[in-house]
Amino acid sequence: MIKRHKSLYPLSHHHHHALVRALEIRRAAEQPEPERTAALHRAGRALVEFWKHNGSVHFREEEEVLLPACARHVNIAEEPAFVRMLAEHAAIRAGLQDLEQALADHQPAQELIIELGRMLHDHVRLEEEQVFPRAEALLGEAGLQAIAPRLTQLHPKACEANPAEHREN
Repeated sequence: MIKRHKSLYPLSHHHHHALVRALEIRRAAEQPEPERTAALHRAGRALVEFWKHNGSVHFREEEEVLLPACARHVNIAEEPAFVRMLAEHAAIRAGLQDLEQALADHQPAQELIIELGRMLHDHVRLEEEQVFPRAEALLGEAGLQAIAPRLTQLHPKACEANPAEHREN
């Protein structure tokens, strides 16, 4: 388990929920047909709901609170982990927009759902293993304490369970 500064707990807690979504997708993809199609559809819908209620807020927290704080210490454009994080945010947002549209149009989206699950898993790992340690090193205790209220202000309901959180596949 990665030791994390307490000011980043809300973000790490949210990562746990994202990993649950990614695991649900992986398990759905491992189902034999015809269960696989239905399980992936449910997992895709749950992912869209998760995004609406949690994921989009989480990305904002990182982009509007964490990165500006880090930018006071370094040029984030020269920080590979931060650059990759932002690129992945854009790719995940685009994929979720595509998924939401595909589901609304009743179009097959199995491969997109599987890809989004993989992207989400890998993105959480990037942030936990590279972005957050770098932010902790840059900000130090005082900087981390300074951003904590803003994270909890944006985050209070972001990790509350939504109806999709506890549904069985």
